[in-house]
Amino acid sequence: MKIVRVVLFASLLAGLFGCGPATLPAPTVETQQEVVREIPQVALMLARGGLGDKAFNDNANEGLERAAQDFDVEIATFDYQPDTQEDNIRKIASYGYDLVIALGSENSAAITAVADDFPETKFAIIDASAEGANVTSVTFSELEGDFLAGALAALLADNGKVGYLGGADVLVIRRIQFGFEQGVKYVNPDAGIVVEYIGGVDDFSGFARPEEGERIASGMYADGVDVIYGAAGGSTLGAIDAAKAANGLIITTGSDQRYLAPEVVVTSRTKNMDQAVYRLIEGLVNDTLAGGSIQLNYELGGIGLAPLSADLVPASVSSEFDQIRADLEAGKISVRPFEVN
Repeated sequence: MKIVRVVLFASLLAGLFGCGPATLPAPTVETQQEVVREIPQVALMLARGGLGDKAFNDNANEGLERAAQDFDVEIATFDYQPDTQEDNIRKIASYGYDLVIALGSENSAAITAVADDFPETKFAIIDASAEGANVTSVTFSELEGDFLAGALAALLADNGKVGYLGGADVLVIRRIQFGFEQGVKYVNPDAGIVVEYIGGVDDFSGFARPEEGERIASGMYADGVDVIYGAAGGSTLGAIDAAKAANGLIITTGSDQRYLAPEVVVTSRTKNMDQAVYRLIEGLVNDTLAGGSIQLNYELGGIGLAPLSADLVPASVSSEFDQIRADLEAGKISVRPFEVN
């Protein structure tokens, strides 16, 4: 922990003003008091796209700022550096932060490489895993939430055709697609599912290319897709624009994005990055944060689904969807686990 010393000085000066010649009494010097406060310092290493993505990074930052309000901690955020992220994290760690939190799998290798060199620093990575005795990896089991998103998309698809827009061909996006497709097929085994990725294998730039997201989504709507499920970070903002232009529907991921375009955003499957960040800082403050793995799922509140738009979801669809959700929560529906090939 960082020790910030605030030294308070007090001296009594009297008789500075009065009649006749001013007389300065000998100053009384009180004993200096040293107040010691332990102020943890936390750095948040953002994923590609940075603040303003209205999704992954912004939601994590909300948890960071809430923790700063609730606990006596100092916080800072740092942008992702595509070509020098390991050096970037190493530099931040050298500043003496007590906890360095990184977001997303594109930070995984850098955290693993740096953590061993700073054994007194605690590291964490959210939505990915990294190696190190002083590293806490927080991952999410999105499958139940994505299943529900798929079921809702199928219920809303009048012509039986839905789309999936992924930011990049990476493990977490393939896993989201897997859960989504199960939900679609549960409702309509004959549904058509159009799948497009913005970035290729491990091309994380796909999460920060909204113009490409708009282009691909526009093509999906033109091809007869009724509802798109967007799992593309900041690029989903472009897909939302495409939905508005095509008068289509979209379900987003990350944070609740209904406010961005209530005329087309049906709901959002939330990945509560804010909760993950908050819990990590709470553990740091309470001295309970340890290395290892933490998994947050639908049951634990790490994954959720924003309320459905009453303007976009007919009452009959809402009722049928509520029954599917109740069956899932009651264990009557089993979502197959994702297996890495």
